[in-house]
Amino acid sequence: MLLAACATAPPQVPGTGTNAIALRSINAAQELLQRGRLDEALEQAQIAVRADPRSGRALVAKGQVLDAQGQRERAGELLARAVQLSPQDGIVLNARGAWLCRHGDAKKGLDLLGRAIEDPTYRQPVQALANAGTCALGEGLLPTAEMNFRAALGLSPTDAQSLVGMAHVELKQGDTLGARAFLQRREALAPLTPAELLLAIRIEEAAGDARAVARYRAQLATQGQGGPLPPPATPRD
Repeated sequence: MLLAACATAPPQVPGTGTNAIALRSINAAQELLQRGRLDEALEQAQIAVRADPRSGRALVAKGQVLDAQGQRERAGELLARAVQLSPQDGIVLNARGAWLCRHGDAKKGLDLLGRAIEDPTYRQPVQALANAGTCALGEGLLPTAEMNFRAALGLSPTDAQSLVGMAHVELKQGDTLGARAFLQRREALAPLTPAELLLAIRIEEAAGDARAVARYRAQLATQGQGGPLPPPATPRD
């Protein structure tokens, strides 16, 4: 009886499809991944998979680390398997959808992101909305991108990804003042990244504001950056 009790899997945490032991390691893996400590993140993700092999979220954690390590094919396999295990989980759908968008399958990626948004238990729909906007923007689908970015900002007015995304959309649509307004909202949150400074320069050049161009170029120079305007940020997991 004691052996049987020990062999019994721990109960799942409601609404996650994952047990508590695995969830702790998933959270640890994600934190380590954000800090760039990939080897330690992979170790935690592997612990999560061993603790709950049928958890889509555990497979997502491992897939995200492998993707960061450059193991694209293996990461894709794990994320696809995660969707098979957890086909209604917004977190899993968002992760797989974002990965597909980053790796060239926007159509399938947008479909999965749409499904993530529709998950009533998903606590971070802003992420999926912003990712859908970024994915659509990369494909030149400006109305779709704008719709998703605005929906994300309706839920979270300070979502940086959506503010920058809308700046790109407005610039592409020829509305330089609108682009400037969205990027200024982003700038009010934290210093602009090099990619965002390049976007700011592009906006101010279109607006004909030489003083603002010079100011942003000076900021960019302090970061040792230069070159052409990069593409919009990739979808986030």
